[in-house]
Amino acid sequence: MASFNYIGTTSEGKVERGTKESSSKVTLTNELMRQGIFVSDISEVSVKKGQFDTFRNLFAAKKNLADTFFQLSLLLRSGITLVDGINIIAKSEKNEGLREALQDSASKVSEGMRFSESLARYPNIFDPMYVNLIKASENIGRLSAVLGDIAEYEEYKQKNNDKVSSALIYPMTILVLGMGVLGFLLSVVVPKMEKIFSSMKQEVPGTTKLLLAVSDFIINYGIILLVFVLFVIFVTRYNFRNNMKFRLKVDKRLYNIKLVSTTLVAKFAHILAFQLREGLPLTDALSHASSTLNNKYLQSVINDVRTSVQSGVKFSKAIKNAEVFPELFPAAVSTGESSGNMPDLLDRVNEFYSKQVDKFLTQFVSLIEPLFIVFIGGMVGFIIVSIMQPLFQMNSMVG
Repeated sequence: MASFNYIGTTSEGKVERGTKESSSKVTLTNELMRQGIFVSDISEVSVKKGQFDTFRNLFAAKKNLADTFFQLSLLLRSGITLVDGINIIAKSEKNEGLREALQDSASKVSEGMRFSESLARYPNIFDPMYVNLIKASENIGRLSAVLGDIAEYEEYKQKNNDKVSSALIYPMTILVLGMGVLGFLLSVVVPKMEKIFSSMKQEVPGTTKLLLAVSDFIINYGIILLVFVLFVIFVTRYNFRNNMKFRLKVDKRLYNIKLVSTTLVAKFAHILAFQLREGLPLTDALSHASSTLNNKYLQSVINDVRTSVQSGVKFSKAIKNAEVFPELFPAAVSTGESSGNMPDLLDRVNEFYSKQVDKFLTQFVSLIEPLFIVFIGGMVGFIIVSIMQPLFQMNSMVG
């Protein structure tokens, strides 16, 4: 339910103002008319949210899109009207941002707006690619089928993202905990032992001197070092977001890394296949696919390919002329053009490169975990040995 401010006139000619909750402007207007109030102006009350709350709502909303589109597809196939279906899903939706967007969409659709246009009002939640697919499906009467396909694609995308995240969680946890232990030892334990060593009338070993020097540096200059690192990160991030030349250079170098390029090509092939299968024109599909890739260099390459296709160049030739895609990609596109089943061949390209990425991630995690453990264990062992060695020397002298 949303809140609306309204201004109306009663049958006696008295102006009345107020705020009421309702599912839509139309519903509230009809309700007020039954009460003898003729509405002259009505507007939804905007609720201000903190930046963190807004970001959290948007993130959670995108996570729920697969379920939302899947449920709506089922409701439409069962014969329920679009407005009723959206309202049913909105009532059970726990995420505030998505619920409000669905409620507003239902309201706009009931007023005569197309479903795709109502979703386009929330680009931060509903990807423009999805909006265009829904718009195309409305023209040919395949809305329920396309919504189901979008749900499957969104679920597939989330599984891939979760796969990468889960693969990195364990080694990163080991690294963070290990660095925390090292920081505690160097900033708390070692300084206390330094007082003991200073009272000893003997020369401490070189490893102990090195350890004490590192500990003193962290205590005296640790904050300055941290501020400097954060400043470098901030400047780099700012340039990455606002300096296009810098972003292009960085993204080009990143694309030259095989893992990055393989991942991006697999994603590009999958997005392109999905859109072509749903009936979008190739040039539109290339535009949407480009916008979903988080690499400005590859985006510029795909935009050049799109321009070539618009000028009459065959897609396979434009891809090959770009000279940045692996040989399998233009070969699959060429075969797809000849046989007329390009989406299937692009899916095979995605499957092949996705398997390569999965294999690399598995090998990477299996290698990085013991490396982190050995590194952290070695550093802790070095600290313990450097602390205990002078104590053993002192005991041997007393003995």
